[in-house]
Amino acid sequence: MIKKNVELLPPRKLSAWRKISIGSWRPNGDSQVYAELSVSAGPALKRITELNKDTDSKITMTHFMGKVMAKVLAEVPDLNAIIRFGNIYPRKNVDIFFHVVYEETELSGHVVRNVDKRSFSEISKELTGTAITIKKGEDVNFKKIKNSWNYIPGILARYALDFIGFVSYSLNLNVKAFGVPQDCFGSMMITNIGSLGFTQAFVPLSPYSRIPLILALGKTEKRPVVSSDGSVVAEEQVSLCFTFDHRIMDGARGAKMAKLIKKYMESPELLGP
Repeated sequence: MIKKNVELLPPRKLSAWRKISIGSWRPNGDSQVYAELSVSAGPALKRITELNKDTDSKITMTHFMGKVMAKVLAEVPDLNAIIRFGNIYPRKNVDIFFHVVYEETELSGHVVRNVDKRSFSEISKELTGTAITIKKGEDVNFKKIKNSWNYIPGILARYALDFIGFVSYSLNLNVKAFGVPQDCFGSMMITNIGSLGFTQAFVPLSPYSRIPLILALGKTEKRPVVSSDGSVVAEEQVSLCFTFDHRIMDGARGAKMAKLIKKYMESPELLGP
């Protein structure tokens, strides 16, 4: 029996506008839209400090935002989807790809499955363990993928990636036996640009990944804010820089996403342990 790469639900019924949107752009290429959301980081930082008192795992803003975005995707399932042959297929699960820096100039990553149902401690332990394994050169799958790409000429890289994307997501075939990890990009990506010193940056969507959303998490910093009484105060804020696929996400869905993000950032206890 042929195994599926992604667990998908039946395709959604498309409106006329959604059909036009899908037909207007190629996969995750020129359909990219960029949006920045500045939010107060104070409640989140306080919650992270509280959580770190009760666990051996080091929970960071990256883990926190992973849980926030997982809850958002679970509550706005229209955003948790892929496009196959002109139809939008909702994903069954909420899986998030986190970038991992394993050398000064090298990036890798890891997908945490069912993030909306995981605790902060579980997310932290899995990502920390993966990062250590990759940095030590002990990740067998990562080494296999890296070695395979050493034999592919640069001029053929684009075609190889497009082919992998087509087989894995358009055909939805699990080709793990050929060295391609199952559903290796998940529902969305999160990359912590703040750890590199950046306040804001927008990351492009890769066509072969078939993800509709990337969050670039900026550096937390104090910024001047006008309070309710009209005075100017210093507040811890963070910029959330989003790149999204306009064929799947529009202004209405973006507004829902922004509203939920602000809710969880202001009341992080709603996210659970």
